[in-house]
Amino acid sequence: MDFQIWQNLEVEAPLNKRWMIHIQHQSRFIENATEYGYSYFDAGGLYRIGKNLRFTFNYIFADKKRNDISYSYRHQFEGYFTFRKKFGKFTFFDRLLSDMQFKDFNADREGNRLRDFYIRNKVTLRYKLPYKLTPYLAQETYYKFDGIYYERGYYGINRIRLFGGLLYNITEHWMAEVSYTMEFNNDAIIPTNNYMLSFGLVKTFFQ
Repeated sequence: MDFQIWQNLEVEAPLNKRWMIHIQHQSRFIENATEYGYSYFDAGGLYRIGKNLRFTFNYIFADKKRNDISYSYRHQFEGYFTFRKKFGKFTFFDRLLSDMQFKDFNADREGNRLRDFYIRNKVTLRYKLPYKLTPYLAQETYYKFDGIYYERGYYGINRIRLFGGLLYNITEHWMAEVSYTMEFNNDAIIPTNNYMLSFGLVKTFFQ
């Protein structure tokens, strides 16, 4: 069991009715919030194809702590479509993402290739309740086409995540979230399952 603190800062700027650019930075403190464990910076753009369909592309630089005192560095490139549709008080989201990652300059010390290519699909269903409450359910599937991230070759579905949560709009600029996540990993020498209970607070500074 581990208690972690995640901090996220995001800035979005519309260029016109269809284009938007954004930057984002996240830091994670692990080992009961006593140790810096992970961070990433991403920058990209969003294009509104239609009322319910958008396309986003990003470049991501990440560093993640290894089991020793060193860090692993990753370069990621992703592009994804997001579909959003309302049905009364329900809102349905479907995000189809293509993600390629190069780890530690694409090779380890022995020269082994460290590249991953994923297709990830996430579906989310939200329901609007009175009192500014919005519960949601979501599911994300990772399908790996290429890579040896977990020390052995594997192709196919290697991770599934299930989410359940509740959003509460405290004010126009403040939102609280509580969620529970179950993560099932297949592509590992010792397959692991993770269970995460999260509490979050979002502040919008200007819009």
